[in-house]
Amino acid sequence: FPDLRRCVSAGAILPGPANDAFEERFGVELLDGYGITETSTMVAMNWPNSSRVAGSCGFAVTGVGVRVVDPATGVDVDPDIDGEVWVSGPGLMQGYFENPEATAEVLHNGWYRTGDLARRDTNGFLTISGRTKEMIIRGGENIYPAEVEEAVMHSPGVADAAVVAMPHDDLGEVPVVFVVPAQGSSVDPAAVKQAVRERLASFKVPAHVFTTDVIPRTGSGKTKRFQLQQDIPKQL
Repeated sequence: FPDLRRCVSAGAILPGPANDAFEERFGVELLDGYGITETSTMVAMNWPNSSRVAGSCGFAVTGVGVRVVDPATGVDVDPDIDGEVWVSGPGLMQGYFENPEATAEVLHNGWYRTGDLARRDTNGFLTISGRTKEMIIRGGENIYPAEVEEAVMHSPGVADAAVVAMPHDDLGEVPVVFVVPAQGSSVDPAAVKQAVRERLASFKVPAHVFTTDVIPRTGSGKTKRFQLQQDIPKQL
């Protein structure tokens, strides 16, 4: 593609290794952004020829307010701590059509509760870590699938990955990962777990590593985690 100048990714979390592989393959910047239908615009964006943080969707765009809060209290969390993203701005919706109950659940004093989880560093870079409903609670410890997937992608021979929750008698639930081997490669489950162990806390290491031909996704690129969860009994 000699005329390709720049690309933008949005719709789902883009792991850092996937971004790097794309840029190396095509020789152009792949800029990750974060947008929401209810705000009528992009919320955060990486900009051309500017500094970037691996896995981050960049800074809040001009005119859009972004907070990262404790979803239970609505209090802003400290930098580098995961919380729920709240957004305000001139493009914020007035509400859902003829659905005041759903509107009341997400709008709070001019802020939209996105249900997305993220952390923001001291320089203002925003990194999406998952959805509140996707969070896995293993024996009281919170695990965000996206951070585990990011670590798994550093394992040799892994082309794609998705983490889901599996019920556990003692811990409530544990993370398991489905991986797609790269063409001509095989995946070593021990190496996958080690890649996570080297980058994250031990309780975030997947209990099982399953191999699959493809990760099911929606047309916008979001992982169909419920479909993978239904496949777990076949893998055990």
